[in-house]
Amino acid sequence: MITTYFRKPFIWRPFLFVLALAGGLTTHSPTLFAQSDTLFWSDFREQVVRFHPAARQAALTQARVEAELFSARGGFDLKTFADYEEKQFNKKTYFRHLETGVKLPLWYGLELKTAYNRAEGDFINPEAGLPANGQAAFGFEWSLLRGLMMDERRADLLSARQGLALGGLEQRALLNNLSYEAAKAYSSWVLADNQMAIIQEALERARIRHEGLRERFLQGDAPAIDTLETFIQLQNREIDLSLAALDRKNAMQQMQIFNWDEPARGQTPFTDANRAPQLEAWSFAPEKANAPSTSLLTEALNAHPELGMYRVKARQLDIEKRLKMEDLKPMLNVNYNILGNGWSFFPTPTENGIAMLANDIKWGVNFSMPIPNRKARGGVELAKLKIVQNEFYINQKSQEIENKVLQYHNELATLRTQVTLLRNITANYRALLDGETEKFQLGESTVFLVNTREQRWLDAQIKYLKLLSEYRKSEAGLLWAMGGFY
Repeated sequence: MITTYFRKPFIWRPFLFVLALAGGLTTHSPTLFAQSDTLFWSDFREQVVRFHPAARQAALTQARVEAELFSARGGFDLKTFADYEEKQFNKKTYFRHLETGVKLPLWYGLELKTAYNRAEGDFINPEAGLPANGQAAFGFEWSLLRGLMMDERRADLLSARQGLALGGLEQRALLNNLSYEAAKAYSSWVLADNQMAIIQEALERARIRHEGLRERFLQGDAPAIDTLETFIQLQNREIDLSLAALDRKNAMQQMQIFNWDEPARGQTPFTDANRAPQLEAWSFAPEKANAPSTSLLTEALNAHPELGMYRVKARQLDIEKRLKMEDLKPMLNVNYNILGNGWSFFPTPTENGIAMLANDIKWGVNFSMPIPNRKARGGVELAKLKIVQNEFYINQKSQEIENKVLQYHNELATLRTQVTLLRNITANYRALLDGETEKFQLGESTVFLVNTREQRWLDAQIKYLKLLSEYRKSEAGLLWAMGGFY
């Protein structure tokens, strides 16, 4: 009876055609959706790093350090000043003092100064007396010991210059972490979308098989128990599809976290219009996944942004230590000013230039030295301790990076073998299904055995997809561990 039935092409051949079509796949077919609707990783990541709030916050990091550098350069700005003082008492003008000028701080503790002074009144201190038309002065103040090799202005500027590099590394570190989280969400979504597509195909095959056997039962060519068998499988497929749809919906919700548009538009919904590529059709870092561990470690230790941040911090701490070391020196400041009659300098001709610079001048020396200078010595020790502490951080971070790189490298090596093995297992299950289907056509098998073979083939496909998804996530993890997601 069964052999006779298989000769009825109008009933059985559609089922065989669908089964054969589905049997040729280990993942869902790329023809299930238009290629233009596919959301590839490169496009998704570009959107994340452009519009996600964390990415825009990372972009502000560079603007912040540039502002800090601009502020530090202000320590060497030309400074204007004006001081005016007057005393009136008992209808008398005791004095009026006016000093205006500019100061220009330079490198190596040198500061240039030019000023103009006027003094008038009934009770002016004789030493403050000035020519009737005032007095201009031009000179400098120079720190010859403390502040000669390093001062606060230079320390701030040098540290801010290092901050430019630090800001770039901070931005890279933030984008590295953001991209890794987006990559994990993307991998889960691709898995859920691929898995749902396979189960949809399985559901369609189960529906066609059930309808075919039901038609045979109505014609008296198949027992009722076969229709019940196919109906149960159809129900199981519907349950599987419902669970797969839930997984896909949750994965889409996770993708929604990263789905931002231009700042004016904000977050945009992640819908079914976005379709996933096949898991086998893309990769995060194929060249990294197959590279030897030694080259990966070398690259990671040289280029990881978080490790680079500690190295820049070490340079900033060295600048701080140099500044603290200056405080150990005595303060010895020398100031020298040439004085004019009004704005006229050197009114008396002289043949000796050195003698010219020794007349009409005002100069002085300022010396101080704390004893036993505990504040400066304590500051130097604190600066040294910070450097040692930062070295510990570098060593710790280097070890963490090395361990993570090796961990993901080992995972990829193991998963690569398992993926290949499971791909072969899936193909073998497919061969068993084909053989069981052929036996069923010859009347030597049952619907139960065909369903069982197909279920195992379906389970193998799902397991293969999940393992391949784990492989993709390990690729992303390796790229993240190396600091390469930027």
